[in-house]
Amino acid sequence: MEPSSLAVLDHDGAPTSMGQVPMDRLRSVFEGMFDGVWLIDDRGHTTYANAAMANLLATTQAEMIGRPLTDYLDAGLLDVAESFLRRQPTLSGERIELRMRRADGDDLFGLVAGSPISTLDGTFVGTMLNVSDMTGKRALDTQLVQRQRLEAVGQFAGGIAHDFNNLLTSIRGYAELVAAGLPPDHPGRPDVDQIIGSADMAASIVRTLMAFSRHQVLVPLDVDPGSIVTGLVPMLGPLLGDDVRLELDIAMRHAWVRVDPTQFEQVIVNLALNARDAMPQGGTLRIGVHDLARTDPERPDPDRTRGPFVRVSVTDTGTGMDDATRARIFDPFFTTKGPGGGTGLGLSTVFGIVTQSGGQILVETSPGHGTTFLVDLPRAASGPRPTPVAPGLTGNASAPVGTGVVLIVEDDPAVRRYARRILETAGYAVIEAMDGDQGLLESASWPADIDVLLTDITMPGLPGRQLAERIRVRRPQISVVFMSGHAESADDRDHAIGAAGRFLQKPFTAAALREAVGQAMGTDAVAGDAAAT
Repeated sequence: MEPSSLAVLDHDGAPTSMGQVPMDRLRSVFEGMFDGVWLIDDRGHTTYANAAMANLLATTQAEMIGRPLTDYLDAGLLDVAESFLRRQPTLSGERIELRMRRADGDDLFGLVAGSPISTLDGTFVGTMLNVSDMTGKRALDTQLVQRQRLEAVGQFAGGIAHDFNNLLTSIRGYAELVAAGLPPDHPGRPDVDQIIGSADMAASIVRTLMAFSRHQVLVPLDVDPGSIVTGLVPMLGPLLGDDVRLELDIAMRHAWVRVDPTQFEQVIVNLALNARDAMPQGGTLRIGVHDLARTDPERPDPDRTRGPFVRVSVTDTGTGMDDATRARIFDPFFTTKGPGGGTGLGLSTVFGIVTQSGGQILVETSPGHGTTFLVDLPRAASGPRPTPVAPGLTGNASAPVGTGVVLIVEDDPAVRRYARRILETAGYAVIEAMDGDQGLLESASWPADIDVLLTDITMPGLPGRQLAERIRVRRPQISVVFMSGHAESADDRDHAIGAAGRFLQKPFTAAALREAVGQAMGTDAVAGDAAAT
């Protein structure tokens, strides 16, 4: 039958109920529709498809004529489609979602409504399907669900990180005190050293959770991602191995983005290692840096961040991933590798760093066709700025023993007792408070000067930042050191760092605590004088 005919005649050639409408006019209406129109006979074979339907399936109208509907359906949906078509004579207008196979191999998710076609005497001869393309909406819905799930996991991870960092502070701290009191040849010294080493390994895992939950401390600079990628080549070569070919496609130079350069390097290395593991038989890894326009119709979530962007792409020729795997790749501790093959924290770390840096990471993959990670970072308005002072302290050497008064405000009693013991040993007079409200009372009742306020940022009741502001009203000369195991937002933490100039990341060592308080005694008081005037 010619494609110009709608082929809605019954088997004897008599006109159907649609035959009262001139065929040319009906075909003109169908050809002008944005949605797909697909007519099939009572055996499920195509008798007509408009241009929109052929475009949706990446084929031609002539190619579709005579082919069964099942040629374009996912194999797992054949029974669903058969049942749907069988119900059409009695249930017109029902809508279902079907996953279809395009001629180019991609998937088409169509919302399909069916209406029966019958002759004038009521004999059912076929079905008219109206197909709306839901592929883009489905992708957005999937991404929204995934983001909401990751946000929930991130909040949970951030809470765990906060609690564990408090525990690790006391575990490592007291073990360090025991080690300091043992001679090197003491039989218990190796056991204590093992405790300290295990605590450090646990702290490393917690830092990864903090990266995922976007509660880590970053030191952002204006950097050129193309230069960073090029500089990593000598290290990436040995990591990838001889059977993986590394190609660079650096289309942009001096396209500044504001990120923590060390963390950005970690993003590239983690993605490269993930690609290497996806190519067990070898292959090609291509890393590109390109400009991304302010309005890009290909971005599934254009409002997530505002352009213009710099896009860093990491593409492998490996095994690719199915939809179920892709939906979970950023989950902490999720891995498809066997025992000993990985912790499942690499991609969750990447997700946290990119998101906390104001960017977005997208994934394009399918089984057998490799994977591409697209890291979109907002472009910085200018070139490099002065390097900020790093907000964390990890001191390896003891600061000079000093004198003065320190007010410790910490809701975890083990951390509070540990900090008090370290500071008293260093020569400081120490006042303790279990929360912000008690800290205010201790500050108000202390008859002499208080040199340093050492306070946790997040506590029940009055948070550390508000506590510092209220104490400084009556004691403008006081210096402040904030400490955190990280439950607060990065913005709040950065504000606190900028206000006081000192931040102590939990878990911290005795040396780091002494150094933070010692430097606050010597330098932050000057800042306090300036602020007071």
